[in-house]
Amino acid sequence: MRVAVGSLNKSKIRGVEKAFKIFYPEAVIMGVDVKGLEPQPIGFDMILRNSVYRASKALEISDTDLGVGVEAGLIGLVDRWFDIHVAVIIDREKKITYGLSSGFEIPKNFVEKIFNKEASELEELVNRYYNVSNAGEIGGFIRFLSREIITREDLVFNATLMALIPRINRELYYTY
Repeated sequence: MRVAVGSLNKSKIRGVEKAFKIFYPEAVIMGVDVKGLEPQPIGFDMILRNSVYRASKALEISDTDLGVGVEAGLIGLVDRWFDIHVAVIIDREKKITYGLSSGFEIPKNFVEKIFNKEASELEELVNRYYNVSNAGEIGGFIRFLSREIITREDLVFNATLMALIPRINRELYYTY
């Protein structure tokens, strides 16, 4: 099985690979560069749309069996904002499965800066605050917030596992 991840982000590729290897040890996972996405998805619809786009493009531009799209973004709940990851897996028959990660609350001042256009992406704020580069590839915001207990790779792994559930239980999910 060959799988293309619609990203070159190392955290995304490693998280997807870790999930696939549990059920498909021989799977070969590769990242492909997907262009044409706006920065910082806000709202579940945009996160989902971007995930589907990444998976579709990954499948389209590669010679693989599956395309995987993983997108993180902000969703509003009550009066707070949370970061979640959505994983989408598409096969050559255009069957799609979806998975979500756990979510974590984003500090209000970070959210305000995004909405005030002081930064185009959450990663930009995280990089500034922690004085790092490419926070999304070195564990993400969650790595810093959780004191290195949870990483972005873990969130991607979790979302991808959830998207694999219907694929490993085909007899139960006959309509996907």
